[in-house]
Amino acid sequence: MAVTRTPGSGLRTLTETRESLVDRVEEHIDVLLETLLSTEVFTRDDREEVLCAGGPRGRVRKVLDILDCKGEEAAGTFLLAVSQLSDIRAKVSVQSIVPIHIGEYSKVIQKHKAVLRRRSESMLSSNTRHGEKIPFSQRYVNLLVVKGHHSLELKKHEVLTFGQRRLAMQAKAVEQRLIKPAELFTNGTGSRPHKRVLVTGVAGIGKTVLVQKILCDFGGNVEHLEFDFIIHLTFRDLNLISKPVSFRDLVLRKNGHLAKCVDTILANESSLLIVLDGFDEFKHYRSSCDADVFVTKPDEEGEVAEVLSSLIQGELLPEASVLLTSRPMAVSYVPVGSIDCFAVITGFSCAEIGDFFQRYFQQEQLAQEMFEKVVANKLMLTLCYIPAFCHIVCSILKDSDGLSGGSPKTMTDIYTQYLVALLRTHSLGRAEVYGDKREDLTEEQRLREIVLKLGKLAYQKLMDHETLFYRRDMEAVQLLDCALSSTFLDKTSVQEPGFTEDVFSFTHLTVQEFFAALHCSMAGGFSPDVSKHISSLNQDNDDDAGHLDLFARFLSGLLSERNQKLLSRAVGFDPPVAQAQVYREGLLRKLQARCEDGGHILTHLHCLSEQQEFRPGALRVNLSDVSLSPMDYTVITHFLRETTGAITELDLTGTNVSAESLADLQPHLSRCKSLCLGWADIGDEEVLVLADAIRSRQSLREIWMEGNRISYRGLSALTALTPSPLQAVVAIWNEVSEEEAVPLNSVSSDGQCFTVAFTNDRVWEEWSTWVLQRCEGSSTEKLVSVLHKVCQSSRCRLDIPWTRSFYRKLLELIRTRIDKCGDDDDDVRKRLEKFASIVES
Repeated sequence: MAVTRTPGSGLRTLTETRESLVDRVEEHIDVLLETLLSTEVFTRDDREEVLCAGGPRGRVRKVLDILDCKGEEAAGTFLLAVSQLSDIRAKVSVQSIVPIHIGEYSKVIQKHKAVLRRRSESMLSSNTRHGEKIPFSQRYVNLLVVKGHHSLELKKHEVLTFGQRRLAMQAKAVEQRLIKPAELFTNGTGSRPHKRVLVTGVAGIGKTVLVQKILCDFGGNVEHLEFDFIIHLTFRDLNLISKPVSFRDLVLRKNGHLAKCVDTILANESSLLIVLDGFDEFKHYRSSCDADVFVTKPDEEGEVAEVLSSLIQGELLPEASVLLTSRPMAVSYVPVGSIDCFAVITGFSCAEIGDFFQRYFQQEQLAQEMFEKVVANKLMLTLCYIPAFCHIVCSILKDSDGLSGGSPKTMTDIYTQYLVALLRTHSLGRAEVYGDKREDLTEEQRLREIVLKLGKLAYQKLMDHETLFYRRDMEAVQLLDCALSSTFLDKTSVQEPGFTEDVFSFTHLTVQEFFAALHCSMAGGFSPDVSKHISSLNQDNDDDAGHLDLFARFLSGLLSERNQKLLSRAVGFDPPVAQAQVYREGLLRKLQARCEDGGHILTHLHCLSEQQEFRPGALRVNLSDVSLSPMDYTVITHFLRETTGAITELDLTGTNVSAESLADLQPHLSRCKSLCLGWADIGDEEVLVLADAIRSRQSLREIWMEGNRISYRGLSALTALTPSPLQAVVAIWNEVSEEEAVPLNSVSSDGQCFTVAFTNDRVWEEWSTWVLQRCEGSSTEKLVSVLHKVCQSSRCRLDIPWTRSFYRKLLELIRTRIDKCGDDDDDVRKRLEKFASIVES
């Protein structure tokens, strides 16, 4: 860059071009400042005065102010230095810094690594009793890089869907690969193509552990050495900021040791990794990335949501690497078009669960006995894939002998026994433990009061979608001086300018949900909040995306007779017998009503399973359009086993049902007259399992399997079962042609059992209306998968009158979705346009 000036015009040039100079040299102010110091234009006092100014632009202005007082020669030296910068937009590198600065820069790197190492070399285990520190070398953090963004499909409680997705992801080895944390920003060639990486995982799976592992390895010069600096920010801390702030200021809030070099660090952005941990805990996560206001300079102030959105979307520090972690429930609010790489934390493998048990119990034989108990209990084994849950289960097995007379059968059983086990361990009968100096209270009364206070706090925050609370919240429920509360609460001290803020949270999200349910079931004998939640079970609230699913299940389980007795015996709660009966009757009434009209009932089934004490009757069971987990199938199996009435229809349309899941359901299909498996991605293997089930229990009359990948081989396995018991097998939009269906139907006496193409029948016209309604209510991603089957040209039968109307309306829907595609949805738009052309032709 050249700066044009005439002799003797240095000061005038600085005055006339002041604002443009600020824009042009702000990225190089540190280099220019060192030049002015080395040429003795500036003294060290001048340099310190400049460094005290806020941000690069402020420092440029301060330099110009000082030069204005130093005369023409000083101004000329500065302008000469500016003219010698080869490219004002080139990124500053360590090599561009003068030798004295190189040394200082290197010292700051080493100091920063030492700070990170000290902060992260060990971690506190969940619910550790004596501050036990666990080295990161003893923790498992397995990552699965996923092709595309699968987490957007998680609509229900993530913990309860995790097991199935984990197994499904591991099975698709062609599309993904296991990697180490150090490989997040690299590919197979060792280069670093990914700048924005999103790591997702359910609560307790180890996202924060992963972050701490990265910091620890970097601080110890073990991994991530391609970066000069790693800046770690948590959304919990960022929630405390209510005023406009710059990213530069955010860095210095917890990294004051970087003050002298922070601008050089941020200018050298290609060697910078920024870790943003816990996006789902950010109080603005629903709107943070919708802002149309961007911050583009590190020292430019904006609302904290604007600064972070600019960083995630690459408007701020575009060459820096950014690692964002989040629970799946918040990922739909992340601008996924800006993400280069998606990763999912998979948690423990079965072998790693066994290893964890060995470390926890420290006696090989005892650990093996406990592990075998877990393997025999499908529920506990599913939970143990999640590290935080694995610790909870181990605590129960270690401390809950004789509490309930047997292994826990439900989620509520596990958490109730966990609560009692911890209370037994920590209850020392000392007033200081309970934070209560009253001598007239017994130990049991103190315990009950503390549990109720924790429950009230958990409930209030859960209803407000909050997981964090502060000193004022603790004071409001009189828990601030209660040492026992630390058994269930984590505390983080956040340094603010001039003071320290204590931030609290439950040790795990599900612990908060459990205590919230405990509040509803126990406070004052019975809380009026229960009636509200019984009513809410009859309504689907997609906006919450399953926010209260597990809470509702805990509430149901806590109102069961077995857990009421346990809590009464251990903590002295008075069982609300009459009110619990009202709840059970209401649950049955809602379940029956939904079964009669075909409404969705999965949450109701889970609540029913938590009760484990009464047997419903049902007519229609609708579980469509839900990604079912192993726990879901366990609940469905329990329901089918306990149901006394005939089931006219079991609808698993649009689920991820597998051959193994169907095999588990096989003994309980005897009362199902109609089975709906449309768009469930089933193939011949699943049909063979169904054939065995129908052959052994000949009660099924109809199977609807439209939109799958079933071939002639799969359907031929059902020919021996038609026309009795099977009277109708619908396999439209599968891998079977009309010609192949002829020999299938020739086996049947009436010749009409197998349907693989439309007919001019009113039933299909009504069916097409149902399909359109499903398409309209589907996400665009799911719509594309349906269209893949619907829009195959060989199956567009336009010679039948109703099909012309069907495809016309379908074309309108596709065009509407195309219009809604954003700039980041080019791939989806192209696929929709392809389908539109097929339908239109």
